[in-house]
Formats: sequence, C-alpha cells, structure tokens
Amino acid sequence: MNTGNSFSSYRWVILALVVVCFCATFVTRFTWPPLITTVAPVLKLSMAQAGSYMSAFYIGYLVTQIPAGIIADKFGVRVVLAVSLMLEGVSTSSLAFTGNYEAGFVLRIIAGLGAGAVYASAARALVEWFPARERGRAFGLLMVAPSAGILISNFLAPTLNQMVGWQGAFMSVGTITFVAGVFVALFMRSNAPRENEKGSLTAGFTFIFQHKNLMLTCVAGFCLMWLQLAVATWANVYIKSIGFTVKEAGAVMMWYGVGGVLSPIVAGFLSDRLNNRRVIVLVSLALTIPLTLWFGYETSLTALYILSFSAAFASYLANPMLNVMVANYAGVQWAATASGIANFLYQIASLISPLVLGLVIDWTGNFSWVWWIMALGPAAGFIVMLNIKEEQT
Repeated sequence: MNTGNSFSSYRWVILALVVVCFCATFVTRFTWPPLITTVAPVLKLSMAQAGSYMSAFYIGYLVTQIPAGIIADKFGVRVVLAVSLMLEGVSTSSLAFTGNYEAGFVLRIIAGLGAGAVYASAARALVEWFPARERGRAFGLLMVAPSAGILISNFLAPTLNQMVGWQGAFMSVGTITFVAGVFVALFMRSNAPRENEKGSLTAGFTFIFQHKNLMLTCVAGFCLMWLQLAVATWANVYIKSIGFTVKEAGAVMMWYGVGGVLSPIVAGFLSDRLNNRRVIVLVSLALTIPLTLWFGYETSLTALYILSFSAAFASYLANPMLNVMVANYAGVQWAATASGIANFLYQIASLISPLVLGLVIDWTGNFSWVWWIMALGPAAGFIVMLNIKEEQT
C-alpha cells in the first residue's frame, strides 16, 4: 500500500477502476426505464408504480451515502466499493425472478443500498490520487459514468430484451456489476493515510454543515438532479407516447447519453485551465432551461436526436464542477464524508422527482406540465449558484 500521497502513474488505473464501477451502478439503475413498457403490463404496474421503482432504488441509495463516506474516510475505499458492487449485482439479477410489484420494489431498494456507497468512495480515491490541478479532468471523466450508464442501458436493455427477454436483461446487467466488484477487490489501492483516525466524526460534520459554500453547492446539485433523473426516467415513455417505437426512443436517449458522456470531459479539462468552476455551472444551468422545454415540445425524430444531445451536453457540464467544488471545500481528510453528504442531498431529488412526475402524468394523462416542472430545477439552481463563492485552487 502506498501511503506517501505521491501522485504516481497508478492514478490512471485508479481512475479507470472508479469510472467503471460508477458506470456499472448507473447501468443497473437505468436498465429499468427502457423496460417499463415491457415489464409494467406483466407485473400490472401503473405509471406511478413504474416510476416508484426508480424512487425505490434511491431509497436505498440515500441510506448508504453518508455511512459509506464515513467508512471510506476511516478505513479506505477498496472493501466498500467491492462489497457494494457485489450486493448491487446480486439484487439486480434477482429482479429476473420477481413476480409482483412488492418484491421488485424491495430488490430495487437493495440494489440502491449497494450503489449508494460507490460515489463517496470514488471521490475519496480521486482526491487521494490526483493533485488539485488535475481534479477537474479526473472528476470530469468520473462523471462520464451517469451519461454512459444511460447510453449503455438504452442500447443494452432493449437489445437484451429482444434476445433473452427482460429477465435475461436483468440477469446480464447484474452479472456485469458483480464482476466489476471483483476487479475492485483485486486492483484498488490507497494513496493516503486515513487521517480521520485522528479526528472525530462530530468535527467532520461540524466542518461540513457549517461551510456555507459547500452546503449551497449541495443545494445546486439537488436542483440539477431534479431535472436529470426526471429526464432519464420519463423521456423514453414520452417519446413512445408521441408515436415512436421503443427502439426509436432508445436511440434518442442514446444521443442524450453521448452528449452527457462528452460534456463532463470537456468541462473537466476546461475547468483545470480556467480554474473557475462556478462560471461553468452557471452557463450549464442557463442553457439547460430552454433546451429542456424545447425538447418537451418537439415531435420530429431528427430534432429529438439533436435536442437530446444538446440538452445532455448542457446539463452535464455542471456535474463534475459541483463535485470538484465539494471535494476542494472538504480537503482530503473529509473528502468521502463530504461527498457522501453532498450526494445524499443531491439524490433526495432522485428519490422524489420520478415519482412526482409519474403522478403528474397519471393525473393529467399527458406530458403537458412535465417539462416545465423539470425545468424548475436548473432555474432554482442558477439562483443558488449566484450566491456561492468558489475557493480557487
């Protein structure tokens, strides 16, 4: 184990590991939306119940965010990551054998418990292994995972559904996630002493919750996540509702995934040069609002391809910037704990947004209000970001 805090070339292996791990958690969570129209009739689910499967995932996801961060800061990231991914893999595979709403709901909670421990550990690993001047690109590459998860799941889930059925799709995705956990157990290393063995949990929480800029950054992340999880959950259903096939809807969301994959990379490299991440977040949110509304009123397939790419590129510019800002505010000592708390607050939006919008769809019978409710998120986030002062690194 390397404890000298030197930034060796092995940091790129660590980066590859955490990106793959984080991506696997998004593939498991986003395998569900493309399969809603196939599985919902089989399990006799309403649209609100179908949306609640995403909310169920985030119940578990929220529960483990903060404890996982504390454990990772105290004892290191390798065991936390490996066990979490294996748990998520087993529970996702088990969805293939569920026969009712309640069983599936419980399994989605368990999958969320595993996934919830991943981000804080990944953030801790990057803070350990990358100097401040490279953290923008490191977090930018890490934040490729959410969009890559959407991209891969929108290709993989319909393809597997056609080849081996929806049960086979869940089993395949679960197996991939479990294998990712095995790779982490074999190759993950630490690059810093666990400083919190000398510090108290109370001191860490006091530091984090009294840090105004850190907490406002968390609120901005909540606002952004309100939009992003709503789009990921309901865009496929919307596109199908205006007359396109499941495959065409998946193709549109693949373009959304491509935009979201490229955007954090660009943002990360740009931020390391400009050293002004707050401005990038403000630009991201300002562009996202009109693009979201335009997407919700478009009915041309070609235009939907273009808009899905553009909307994703705009919104995902902000993700790595918010996460680097949190990590820099916290420093190495509290990196995982702060990241866990931040992601917990972000993901409260993930818990309620899909369910709220599912209820709106059930109530109105259409998507007329959905896109306006989604756009409220980045609009509020923009206002919050105006009140944040970034610490330069």
